[in-house]
Amino acid sequence: MSSNQKKYLRLTIVLFPALVFAISLTQDGFSYQYIDVERPKSYSLLLMGGIAFIGGGLFETLIWIANPIALIAIIRFLIESSAVVKTEAILKTAIPKPKPSSYWLSALAAVIAWSFSLWNEVLAAESGSMGEILSLEPGYWLWVSSFTMLTIGINYFHFQISNK
Repeated sequence: MSSNQKKYLRLTIVLFPALVFAISLTQDGFSYQYIDVERPKSYSLLLMGGIAFIGGGLFETLIWIANPIALIAIIRFLIESSAVVKTEAILKTAIPKPKPSSYWLSALAAVIAWSFSLWNEVLAAESGSMGEILSLEPGYWLWVSSFTMLTIGINYFHFQISNK
């Protein structure tokens, strides 16, 4: 496989899951029963999930951590698989390529995302009240699918394409 083909494959591996992730943000994430049935939008879960621990949602924040882990996996994947060896400007020495870590980072993000499907309750109010999860909506399934596609793509690239 030529370096141009590898470049386009890397971009496809990153862009297709990113597109699915972006589509997931337009959907409802899940539904839960607190006082009424609530269906939070995925974009609000993304924006507010990082600060959920302030209201007592430590485990909810741990699930949200899958997002930055996936972003780090994407950045690492693009750095690891670039063919260019960089030279440090001041000392004029070659900077060694980092050891591959994107495959396990993407797998970690996917496992964390999938683990939410095992939950029965979610924090519904800052008072600590829990709400029963009624259903996982399309936003969740698209979100977890984007991480799964990213994991499969990165692992395919590292273990099949890079060895050729």
